[in-house]
Amino acid sequence: MKIRIIGSVGSGKTTLARKLSDIEGIPYFETDQLVWKREQTEVRRPNSEKAALLRQVLQKEVWIIEGVHIEPWTMDSFNQADIIVFLDFPKKQIRYQLIKRQVKQWLRIESAHYPVKWKMLQKMFYWDNLFTSKSKAIIHTKMMENPEKWLVFNKNIGSEKLARTILQIISSRDIV
Repeated sequence: MKIRIIGSVGSGKTTLARKLSDIEGIPYFETDQLVWKREQTEVRRPNSEKAALLRQVLQKEVWIIEGVHIEPWTMDSFNQADIIVFLDFPKKQIRYQLIKRQVKQWLRIESAHYPVKWKMLQKMFYWDNLFTSKSKAIIHTKMMENPEKWLVFNKNIGSEKLARTILQIISSRDIV
């Protein structure tokens, strides 16, 4: 089974990928981990390096890949996926989730891969706007190529229920 999850920053992609991974025992991968070298400081990898890392993941028999990225270097993940999950939640819900996550990170209830600062929350709001203005059009075009592969969710029903719903749909379609 090969599952690709896409949605705006803060939509719950990683939480859903973890939940599906836990239930099915399938490894999950974050495109952010392919984009960024996270050492002393964050360094953006060149496209050739990101693409090479993604090709290694795509060679696996089963995978779950989640991330906001829908750029040329990521297209094979969409093409090879059995199912593509699009978390297309309302902006109000995304903003709420971003603020809630930021507060949890400030309180050290939740860990972060990045510096937890007010400026980062502002960047996330900016990235959410960018997703709405640029990425959604690309996603809708990509959906037209193979609409039966896409599952679109417009309301967050919780990661557990969402994961179970997705697995039921996959099972009903005999996707292994």
